[in-house]
Amino acid sequence: MFFSKRNHSLSNTFFLWIGTVLCLGFYQPILAGTYEEAYEMEQTNTLFAIPLYEKALTTKPTGKLQKAVVSRLFFLYKKHSKLLDALFLGSRYPSLIPSKDRTWIWNQLAEIYKPINVSDLSGTYVFAVKANVENATELKEHLKIQNLPKLYEFASILLLKRKQYNVILSLYEENPNMFPSPLFPGISQFKLNIEQGKEFLKKVLADNDKERSDQEKSDILYLMGVHYRQSNEQELSARYFRMSGSFFAKPRADLEASKSLVLQGKTKEMCSTFKFVSSPYDEIETILYYQCAPNGGQSLRFLLPSIQILSEREGNEFLKVLYTKDGI
Repeated sequence: MFFSKRNHSLSNTFFLWIGTVLCLGFYQPILAGTYEEAYEMEQTNTLFAIPLYEKALTTKPTGKLQKAVVSRLFFLYKKHSKLLDALFLGSRYPSLIPSKDRTWIWNQLAEIYKPINVSDLSGTYVFAVKANVENATELKEHLKIQNLPKLYEFASILLLKRKQYNVILSLYEENPNMFPSPLFPGISQFKLNIEQGKEFLKKVLADNDKERSDQEKSDILYLMGVHYRQSNEQELSARYFRMSGSFFAKPRADLEASKSLVLQGKTKEMCSTFKFVSSPYDEIETILYYQCAPNGGQSLRFLLPSIQILSEREGNEFLKVLYTKDGI
């Protein structure tokens, strides 16, 4: 695999060690090495520096190194409009992130969810980040009082990020009218159990009398794509993802269909079917852009440390197939 091809010279390792001791005042060569790698990537591609800084943060740095990692990561989250990631990071390290920057994040979210104000969004956030299957009472009461589908959507996104799937399902069961689309409860069902997901889809599809919006049609077809991917029927998965894009959210559909094609070993078909751009917001779309571009492999070589990290994340398994099989 190409992941094992990146090597550091002995001199680079030595200078990283010296830099750690002199600049940080304590011995953390591995942590500092990860940070230096992230900082080096930032000079080449700021978007792909993010996974490396995230990896550096998982090693639990302390002192000046922690401050450096958190500061750079928060800055890049803002730069690339990864608002929820910035929000979670700011909450985790409030003493390291200036209040004006945290306020900026909330103002951006309020712009997205207008006319909902910052106060209602932040209240939802406070309750959603501590809700679990044993205790979601405060979140439920807050959402019932507000009675706004957009707040249920915001809460669901936060809960998905925390993998609190059962909490999403409990919200849906208590107030299904606040979910104009089956997307969030459907994803939650599939995350918990493929059979539960199939049963949920059957119930949704059985409701033939309901008049559906284009977004709802797209989300149902998207869930069908998820179902067939989990069943390892990648051809059907790609077909349903593509169908979902004919109604709504075409970029989402194209990306997911591409993953299914790669999992079938149809990389050339993917490149001839879809057109990708070098996105300032999405690492996966950018990887596929370089993969399909003439001589794109040269650009991908510089991104390999970040691609390795991304390939280990849920939903990105296709990256291992793509580069194990085809190489760069």
